[in-house]
Amino acid sequence: MQKRFLTFVVLGALSLIGFSLAQVETKMVQPELRVAPVPIPVPIQPPTLPSEVQVKPIEPSPVETKLIEIELKKSTEAPKIEGCKNLCGDGICQEIVCMAIGCPCPETPQNCPQDCKLEKPLPPEMKEVAVPIISLPVEAKLEISPLKEVPVMINENPVEFKGTEVPPAISVEVKSMPVSPIVEKAPTAVNVTVEIDKESKVVKIESEGVRAITSETLKVEEKTLKIETSKGDVQVNVLPSVATQVMISKFPQEIKEVELKVVNEKPVYEIEGKKVGKLLWIFPVEISVQAQIDALEGKVIKIKKPWWSFLIR
Repeated sequence: MQKRFLTFVVLGALSLIGFSLAQVETKMVQPELRVAPVPIPVPIQPPTLPSEVQVKPIEPSPVETKLIEIELKKSTEAPKIEGCKNLCGDGICQEIVCMAIGCPCPETPQNCPQDCKLEKPLPPEMKEVAVPIISLPVEAKLEISPLKEVPVMINENPVEFKGTEVPPAISVEVKSMPVSPIVEKAPTAVNVTVEIDKESKVVKIESEGVRAITSETLKVEEKTLKIETSKGDVQVNVLPSVATQVMISKFPQEIKEVELKVVNEKPVYEIEGKKVGKLLWIFPVEISVQAQIDALEGKVIKIKKPWWSFLIR
């Protein structure tokens, strides 16, 4: 009896343990729900190279310029060099010439009697101040900066003239654009003479007998005259001779001084003149007139004169 009861208890316990194990095996584990974190943008800095291997910008090496010296000699002592410009027959005796290509050939009574006449020699005082005129080839680049110690540069090389204290004038061919129909059409290209005044540190520009001065830097390249500004080079289309014609056409007068300047990054001519006449046809008077002429288009920017100037005849 006791054995049966014990057997029954053991069997019941085993059954209970088996049932519990079956429940554990068949029980489904519910997955744990988790909220994915919101991605946070992180700025990524570009990698930097070590200081010893960092790439440095390549700076262009400065262009080496060589000072060119051009010697001046009397024609009686100067040999005729190859490439000189033959000006015999122009009525001017080239008694002092520069020893460089493009300079006038030396002229003497022997090789150019029509210009150098023995019966009319130049006075000694004129011979001391006579300076040659250098004619540059069309392809040459000319730059003149009157404020620099060496003001003349040809083909980006500074040039000094030996044998004279006064630098020679330089003749170049420059295009001149037609402007207002009031003025006759200007030629497509005219000869312009550029001369340096070292004492006053200005450049003298002469075209067709009219001279202007400037303290600005001038450049001539491919028959184009340019003036230097803080924003770059600006072309000068109107020459001094045309600018004065524009002013005279607006107000007849006598021209006293013409100056080429840079005003508001543009080239302008400031012209000063005077008008002599009679006020009310009775009283003789003389008035001063100032004007600004645009050197790009030849237009009158402004004219300053007395308000009663219309009464002068």
